[in-house]
Amino acid sequence: MLRTDALESAIQQELANIGICTLEELNERLPYSSWNQMFAAVDRLTRDGIVTLQRPGSSGYLVSLAPRQPVKTGPLPPC
Repeated sequence: MLRTDALESAIQQELANIGICTLEELNERLPYSSWNQMFAAVDRLTRDGIVTLQRPGSSGYLVSLAPRQPVKTGPLPPC
């Protein structure tokens, strides 16, 4: 069993490698965690805006890394 932060990091790494997958596929790629642990970690990452969940049809969900938001900076100083 992994610590929460280690599991969240592992999820992010898997999604960086494969792009988009179903929750079931992600769970298969993380055999050292239970379904409940994986789902809870995905839920936290979704709430934090790190991953996104999509439901393209009537069954199953797809999970992927969320698009990165551009960093907002203040106005540039005059030259």
